Amino acid sequence: MKPRRNLDEDRTLNVLLGWKADQPPYPTSLVERASIALATPLRDLTREQVRLLVSQGFGLEFVVPKAISILVENPLIGVTFYDGDLLMSCLKISQEFWMENQGLWMELDGILRSLDQTMSDIGKHRPQFESAWEVWNSQDASRTSSKNV
Repeated sequence: MKPRRNLDEDRTLNVLLGWKADQPPYPTSLVERASIALATPLRDLTREQVRLLVSQGFGLEFVVPKAISILVENPLIGVTFYDGDLLMSCLKISQEFWMENQGLWMELDGILRSLDQTMSDIGKHRPQFESAWEVWNSQDASRTSSKNV
């Protein structure tokens, strides 16, 4: 049996939310980018559009699952501005949304816990890495002092 397609993926947020599409001219580039994202079928949203929609709080029930699927692959992905910008946008979502979407909260919490563990593991190995600097620095200092003699 063929898996059932998610029909929402073929629709735009404007359709799903019952919103009327904005028409040009747009007052700002942010409004233009948001209007284009709202008129894009969910399956065709770019990562940047997902980040934009999440940061603006538009259609969160539809775009947060897409954001989470991106974050599962790389929690610190830099989508538009800096590494981790999509994750930061998700972390700024209101408590009310998370209270109504606890399953999504649990998925994002799992991503954060995995990231915390990774950072902890990195921290355990960092002293070994930093000791290389100390050795290199001491060798460089001894070379410099032997040249001055």
